[in-house]
Amino acid sequence: MSIKKTIAVITLIIGSALSWPTEVKAIEFTQRTIHAALSVIPEYQEISAQQTHFSLLARIKLNPGWHIYWQNPGDTGDPTLLSYSDSPYYQLQNQTYSTPQKKTFNELITTYIHHQQLFIKTDFNLQDLNEKKSIPFHLALSYSACQHECFPETMYLDFEIPLSVKATKNPSYLEPAIMAENTFPLPLESTAFIEGQHISLEIAPEILQQCQQPEFISSHLKKSILADLPRTTIQDKNHLRIEFDEGEVPENMQGVLLCNTHAYALNPIVKPLPLSSESAPTKGLFYYLLTAFIAGLILNLMPCVLPILSLKALYLAQHKEQTSPLSALVYLTGVLCSFMVLSGILFYLRGIGAELGWGSQLQSPAFNLFLLLLFVLIFLNLLDKLQIPATFADKLHKFAGNQSFLTGFFAVIVACPCTGPFMGAALGYAMRENALIYFGIFLSLGLGYALPYVLIEMFPHRFLNFIPKPGAWMITLKRILALPIALTCLWLGWIIFNQLRPIPHQQEILWQPYNPEEVSQAIEKNEPVFIDFTAKWCLICLLNDKTALSTETFKHLANQNKIRLFKADWTNHSQDITTALKAYGRNSIPLYVYYPPQHSTPQFLPQVLTTEILKQTFK
Repeated sequence: MSIKKTIAVITLIIGSALSWPTEVKAIEFTQRTIHAALSVIPEYQEISAQQTHFSLLARIKLNPGWHIYWQNPGDTGDPTLLSYSDSPYYQLQNQTYSTPQKKTFNELITTYIHHQQLFIKTDFNLQDLNEKKSIPFHLALSYSACQHECFPETMYLDFEIPLSVKATKNPSYLEPAIMAENTFPLPLESTAFIEGQHISLEIAPEILQQCQQPEFISSHLKKSILADLPRTTIQDKNHLRIEFDEGEVPENMQGVLLCNTHAYALNPIVKPLPLSSESAPTKGLFYYLLTAFIAGLILNLMPCVLPILSLKALYLAQHKEQTSPLSALVYLTGVLCSFMVLSGILFYLRGIGAELGWGSQLQSPAFNLFLLLLFVLIFLNLLDKLQIPATFADKLHKFAGNQSFLTGFFAVIVACPCTGPFMGAALGYAMRENALIYFGIFLSLGLGYALPYVLIEMFPHRFLNFIPKPGAWMITLKRILALPIALTCLWLGWIIFNQLRPIPHQQEILWQPYNPEEVSQAIEKNEPVFIDFTAKWCLICLLNDKTALSTETFKHLANQNKIRLFKADWTNHSQDITTALKAYGRNSIPLYVYYPPQHSTPQFLPQVLTTEILKQTFK
């Protein structure tokens, strides 16, 4: 029990002991159905005419194995609502619900529920009680009782609290009031700054230090069943960032903050966003712009990119005297145009409701066949088996800026299957933002990707002095560089074969095909779960599989820790996998997700795996 709750309980006990008489008749009003029992316990069994405040405590007990939903059920379910009829003698001041338990089904549907029992405390302001003998109350409790099926129910209860010269405490109130106090979220002072769909919530730093994975639950129902629940992230040491879908921002920010082992009741003061960005700092945009730029630099080292960039290396070796800033800018233009075209297509598809991820064009056998034919032509040309007619070559060179533009353009197309370090998080952030931020992230990624070869072409005397003069060695170099192109052709052919005629997996350890329901069931049983989001067109995925996931070390770790292994193969389009990636804030692979035993919060592993990383994770 926290210090604040301990003090509150002690105060309640002392106050009750001083004010309650020893011999009074306890009162409690009850109602029940076959699934639940309702008890309403008044704070006073008799009210004085001078009294201004009064509380009723409702306790809903459920049959074993059944649950009901919180006042905001989440993605599905009916809210539990306790309402009182209007009266000239009282006004409802505040209602406090027990903190709900978060449940996630199929990794996509989030609900907030109560097992066993739920307390709802209702505070009233009293008025105009003179010459009255009693105050009548009429309440209605609506909810859905769920086990394997859900049954909507409503309970009605009418009762009266008598008036007396002197108020008399109800002895039945003390014990349930103490129990309820331990289930209620702690009150927390905060300030909310609202800007469009984003809200910056200012909270005391000592509270946020306890919150490794905070989650805000609004007390207000969602306006649209298609909208996502608000997303909560730590913005800085004393600010939370809460993101709502379009049109879902509530008029006030009343709700509950789930924070590790604690829960806090929020009803913040809402203020306009300060004019100075320093008042409500955010790391979001600039952090992810830098992350995208670094990811672009690293992308040059990924195996998907090396074949096409080998052509650029060959061109630099053959024409090192002809390199120029103009050629570098043409290459940069090709890279940026390719990024903008691909990201524009994804942005359009996102706008019309389609869910596609980065590199998903390689899920199309027709697109892969086009790439295969292109690389076969390049391979034959490198072996001097396919000479391009001089007239066509001249026109191509003029259009492509001596091949720089096309090299840059196709370098991005071929790089799509690869997602290097930092890239997945940056793209996941971009997919949730508006057009300006979205295209800014992809532009930063393209600048980082193009930078190394732009620098080489702009400053050749610093990078190319070690290359000897043109000679017979260049023919040998062409033959050598034809090898990665040949391997690319074989790889594309293998992808097309698997897409058109999938081969069932034969694993030495028990990998199961990804199934959202089975994953959810395993997590609910507190079993450790590891999910491998992969595809045959993702070379980083294949590399991780050979160097980490297919090793004897991994097999031993999986068996020793009894880890449930799920393989989400995205070689062909799968809506379940696409939706799961979105739920994890990603739209690209590889992605490795681990649920430790007795934890419903996932851990994300790096995109380049080693056996040492796996050892540390499973510990």
